Amino acid sequence: MNNTVAKLCVIVSLSAAATPRLPAQGSFVNLDFETPTFVPFPGQLNTVQWGPAMPGWTGYLGSSPINWILHNDLFLSYAGISIWEPDAPFPGLMHGDYYVKLQESFPVPADSPAIEQTGTVPAWAKSMRFLSNQDWWGILVSFEGRGLPMALLEYQGSSQGMRRFLWGADISAYAGQSGRLRFASYAGGVLDYIQFSPDPLPEPSSLSLLAAGALLFAGRALRKRR
Repeated sequence: MNNTVAKLCVIVSLSAAATPRLPAQGSFVNLDFETPTFVPFPGQLNTVQWGPAMPGWTGYLGSSPINWILHNDLFLSYAGISIWEPDAPFPGLMHGDYYVKLQESFPVPADSPAIEQTGTVPAWAKSMRFLSNQDWWGILVSFEGRGLPMALLEYQGSSQGMRRFLWGADISAYAGQSGRLRFASYAGGVLDYIQFSPDPLPEPSSLSLLAAGALLFAGRALRKRR
């Protein structure tokens, strides 16, 4: 019996060694939003404290940092940031158990929401990949205030009524550098499962070049609006 147990232990050890692991994501943390703790925010319904719910991240409305985040709920007409989970009133699972929604105000956009984190980009990183429910430029990505070239990589179907798209952003120019990684809303959208990747973005097609021009235009419009 002891020999059998020993053999099983060897098999398990070999299997664990052969299992591929994702490379460390530099010094950035909670890129998939899977480590929240929900502490009610005094005096506001369905609102929790930012720090425990979004460890590692700072949230902004316009240029002002916020210390709260909406939990499993939508803003009616105001801009804001919310965190969602599978048992939410309006379910829509992206990856894992939690995702974040950046929501613009309506009808006149003002004080656009953004999340930001300071860390070191892995030296091997060529791109970043993340999930969104948008198939157009709803979320802008920047590093140290410089916009990153982006491309729509894949449509991954829908889950519980929410479409899921894989986006990529070219981070190769900042590999090994430390700075502020920022996801800002241009027209709102869901954000989840941010990962650095050793794979570069595919060569741009004429369609993606057109989209890049649209992104540049959107960035200028956003700066003028602020």
